[in-house]
Amino acid sequence: MKTRRLAGLDFQEDHSAFALPNETVLGLYPELLRELPVGVALLRLEDPSDAESFRIVDANRAAAGITMSASRMLLGKTLADFPKLMETPLPGQLLDIVQTGEARDLGEIAYGDDSIRAGVYSVRAFPLSGNYLGVAFEDVTERIQAERTLRESEERFRLLVEGVQEYAIFQLDSEGKVVSWNAGAQRLKGYNSAEIIGHHFSIFYPQEDLMNNKPREILARAARLGRTEDEGWRVRKDGTRFWANVVVTALRDSNGNLIGFAKLTRDTTENRERAEALTRAKELLELRVEQRTAVLTRVNNEMRTEIAERQHAEEELRKSRDQLRALAARLQSVREEERTYIAREIHDELGQACTAIKMDLALIGRKLTSRQTALRAKVDSSIQLVDGTIVTLRRIASELRPRTLDDLGLPAALEAQAQEFESRTGIHCSVILPPEPLTLDTDRSTAIFRIFQESLTNVARHAHATRVEARLQREDNHIVFQVFDNGTGFDPEVVKARKSLGLVGMQERALLLNGEFKTEGVPGSGTTMTLTIPLSPSTAAESVRHEDFDR
Repeated sequence: MKTRRLAGLDFQEDHSAFALPNETVLGLYPELLRELPVGVALLRLEDPSDAESFRIVDANRAAAGITMSASRMLLGKTLADFPKLMETPLPGQLLDIVQTGEARDLGEIAYGDDSIRAGVYSVRAFPLSGNYLGVAFEDVTERIQAERTLRESEERFRLLVEGVQEYAIFQLDSEGKVVSWNAGAQRLKGYNSAEIIGHHFSIFYPQEDLMNNKPREILARAARLGRTEDEGWRVRKDGTRFWANVVVTALRDSNGNLIGFAKLTRDTTENRERAEALTRAKELLELRVEQRTAVLTRVNNEMRTEIAERQHAEEELRKSRDQLRALAARLQSVREEERTYIAREIHDELGQACTAIKMDLALIGRKLTSRQTALRAKVDSSIQLVDGTIVTLRRIASELRPRTLDDLGLPAALEAQAQEFESRTGIHCSVILPPEPLTLDTDRSTAIFRIFQESLTNVARHAHATRVEARLQREDNHIVFQVFDNGTGFDPEVVKARKSLGLVGMQERALLLNGEFKTEGVPGSGTTMTLTIPLSPSTAAESVRHEDFDR
């Protein structure tokens, strides 16, 4: 019990029980009232036989606070002014202290009325000189409530620890012997409290850990650090092992002295097995990844080789295609040249020859007499035959290379071709030309005209149309030529599968001029052919390829 000295007086700090000296030290009493943090009142007994005659002759501020009055208002009051207080044993106890002259600790008293704040008070009375009595009292309600709350909390914690089934929670003394045991510890380790309390906790460790002094090292580490955690094998009562996660906490008293250890043990065998299984799976996965990586590397190398070979083949194919297109362009050019030459020869040589024959036959006819009827008929028949031959020669020459295309240009050639097609097939054919004059080079004019010829041939053979319309127009830096018919139409995929040579030829003509050729056909709705070629001359590379081919 500690004793503190204030204002020349000693008092004991034991639940607010204060010890004052038996002698009266009135000269120091005002300082006492100011210094003490507890309520102190000075009573004088006016009638030694009547406890109601205790009168308050002095009180400090703490006493005034408890009685909810100012200090001066308390002075002069007797115990009779506190009727409910007179109903308690306190007045009689105070009277007995004055009569016996012995200080007494009256313990803790629960009290409260209209004048005194309700609470629990620790009270001690001290006899002074004559009929004076000192009473010290302190409100300990909060402390009692805190102690009650602490006891309840400790009880709940004790019940919680004892009821936990998942964890082994127990306490060791400073030497490592078991001093408490919960239900979780019994379930996990197999010992009941009577079997294990008093035994050293090393009983839970396998032999190899005991040989290495592991239990002692764990306690030493916990004592040094305050807390330590460990994982390892532990042994049950029946000798079976389990993998445990253990937390050991050092327990110390208020002076810092080691009084024991708290130990929490959790069975993590399943977690360890899952972790090991996961590790094995990871190692297997890494092995498979390595194997798969090796396979992918090999396949990747093979693919690189194959890609390189394919790129080489594509490059060779491109070169071959370029050569074929250059050949096709050359063949087209040679073909047009041959057609032009043959058409010119037919028109000039054979035409002149036929004209001369017709003139000779006409001369012979004029020389015949009226009696040479049979011979005249033969001459007339020959003249008609020559006239038919001349018409046929002109038609063949026009089909090979129309002079209109070279002499009058593409627009006139298109119109002439449309008129010839209409007169030959009976299918109405019209050509819409741009309003402004249009001058094209020979290659473009020839390509457009030949594509128009091929389109009309396809219409005559397959379309069953009654009307054909062609449109030539200029859009920006391109020439757009369209041919539309109102025939039966076609499915482009079917035609593509058949690989129509006519369409292929028209497309190749467009490609040779860096153009684009499209056909759009819907069964029952006719067909539209569209040719788009740039106005600029062929690229230098295309010309170089043609020149190389010629060489």
